[in-house]
Amino acid sequence: MLPPWARYGLVLFTGLVLQVAFFSELRLHGVSANVMLLLAIAAGLAGGPERGALVGFAAGLCIDLVLPAAVSPLGMSALTFCIVGFVVGKIQTTIIRSAWWIPMLVTAAASAVGVVLYALIGEVLGRNTLGVSNFGVIVGVVALFNGILSPLAIRCVTWAEHTDPRLRAV
Repeated sequence: MLPPWARYGLVLFTGLVLQVAFFSELRLHGVSANVMLLLAIAAGLAGGPERGALVGFAAGLCIDLVLPAAVSPLGMSALTFCIVGFVVGKIQTTIIRSAWWIPMLVTAAASAVGVVLYALIGEVLGRNTLGVSNFGVIVGVVALFNGILSPLAIRCVTWAEHTDPRLRAV
């Protein structure tokens, strides 16, 4: 049985490959899902604030290393995903287990916040990220895709989080 760090590595690697090879081609209005942000949010939901921040930082760093520096400076996604994963982990204990659709709604909302936070950090770093003409569409489509994909992402992260097979069922 793999230790949790190795399973998280496998989940992050798979997410990165899916982001680059599949979801970058699957677009709605020119916008694709942000799988690495989704994994940070799912880690916050499944493992709490510390795990959300750690996985968010790792996921953001992975995508920062893949994207050219002209698109995203090194560390910008890592900082954004770390913050979003931490905040989602903080709120997950209060509202998440009420109904089956709540994690999907929280994921969609957190994805929208993550995109806006990314744009705000980009503005602070001197990039014109808020001035994009279809910014609202980007926020909406990422939130929609990530909300739909959230049950699968939460299952994958829950598998990575727990060592006892009986705890994997969500």
